[in-house]
Amino acid sequence: MRTIHLAYSDDADDAAMFLAIERGYVSIPGVRFEHFRSDIHTLNGMASRGEADVCAVSVAHVPRVADRYDLLPHGGSVGRGYGPVVVALTTGVPLRRVGVPGLSTTAAAVLRMAAPEADLVEMVGATLADTVASLRAGTIDAAVLVHEGRLVFRQAGLELLLDLGAFWEKETGLPLPLGANVIRRDLGEELVGQLVAALGESIRWSVENKEIVLDALAPHGASRGLDRGGLSHYLDLYANDDTVGYDETCQRAIAELLRRIG
Repeated sequence: MRTIHLAYSDDADDAAMFLAIERGYVSIPGVRFEHFRSDIHTLNGMASRGEADVCAVSVAHVPRVADRYDLLPHGGSVGRGYGPVVVALTTGVPLRRVGVPGLSTTAAAVLRMAAPEADLVEMVGATLADTVASLRAGTIDAAVLVHEGRLVFRQAGLELLLDLGAFWEKETGLPLPLGANVIRRDLGEELVGQLVAALGESIRWSVENKEIVLDALAPHGASRGLDRGGLSHYLDLYANDDTVGYDETCQRAIAELLRRIG
């Protein structure tokens, strides 16, 4: 029995796309899957060290792992006119010290374009409560919130300074590719082909069986401050047809992001 190590984020969209594999609805004969979940900065580091067979990474980090991994044609999170948000306790705050979920993330890369004067402060794995505490303590002036954070920051009394997805779209006319899945090419052509097919099937299942996914992820949504309606909206944003497969526009967006970060 061959063990395949899947590493993906602790956000709801990743949980959704791998749910069918986790539950055994999608399988490969002779293969067992081992699941590992963490924050995206940690996953970027794992991919840099080649520690997972399939790994979720920031799109901005893809060039740094291209020696071992190929970009999968599906599994991405894409913001069409929306993306990570820069928030603060009040509006009009200058972007001097800004907390980010990791310097290797796409959010950090786009923030450097939007506010090149900002000093980026790593806050890996920070919760919304951690972020609010840092803002109140004056450790940071503003913070970037990703994924679920963009839907609940106002509940914590925070104000929107900038939507990085809207900034990117204004600059490029393209959606913002945030996260992606990569696969080790040394697994061999046959196994890679089987995994690509299985992962694609699992992602399609999650999009086509949204109510089952919502039932499964309700505790996760509650832990992030999302009721069922909020969780459903979140999945509409980041677990959708773009996740099933990158269209030509998304492919151009990835190429443009990688070109701009050099």
